[in-house]
Amino acid sequence: MVMALAVAVVHPQASFSASSSSFFAHQRVPRILLSKSRSNSSNSTSLPASICKASWQELAGVVIFSAIPFTAVKAIANSPLGESLQRRLEERKKLAVQQSSKFKALAQKARKESFWYGEERPRWLGPISYQYPTYLSGELPGDYGFDVAGLAEDPVAFQRYFNFEILHARWAMLAALGALIPEVLDLSGVFHFIEPVWWRVGYSKLKASILTLSLHQSSRDIRV
Repeated sequence: MVMALAVAVVHPQASFSASSSSFFAHQRVPRILLSKSRSNSSNSTSLPASICKASWQELAGVVIFSAIPFTAVKAIANSPLGESLQRRLEERKKLAVQQSSKFKALAQKARKESFWYGEERPRWLGPISYQYPTYLSGELPGDYGFDVAGLAEDPVAFQRYFNFEILHARWAMLAALGALIPEVLDLSGVFHFIEPVWWRVGYSKLKASILTLSLHQSSRDIRV
């Protein structure tokens, strides 16, 4: 005991420096851990930011490339070429109106002779007996008597749905071009998309969302 006090009295600075160094060494470890957790949290927050930036770039590319056909058609319509095409269409329309009755008669004759129209057309249940609705007479293409919800009971609504179906078919044809054009542009090197293959876009988005959730979970565990 006396020896320890003597050493402490003889070397006060050495004992103080040793104790202070041990104290600050213990205080330095949490600071290092805190700095590591902050760096990990900053990296986890920067990754979702980069994912959001990539998503915005992808959205901007889709909007731009979807607007190109409409702007091109608008530019052609306002040009002298568009005006000449419109005049030709008006002239052909007059001739088509004059011959419309003839074409309607031919269409009615073709429907009567066709296997897919009329009361003897194929039904959606085949040989199974079923009480089919009477308002579906087989006058329109694709009428197999399937109307469980009764959407075609109102003739006005039925005609509107028929027009909507044609419109959706046209949009589907444009969607087919939208599925192929990004791959062609990416293969030719004109423009590089984030995911040019259309059937893997949903998978890449799901994978990115799972990665974001795992990063948030890991940052939360580090904070705890």
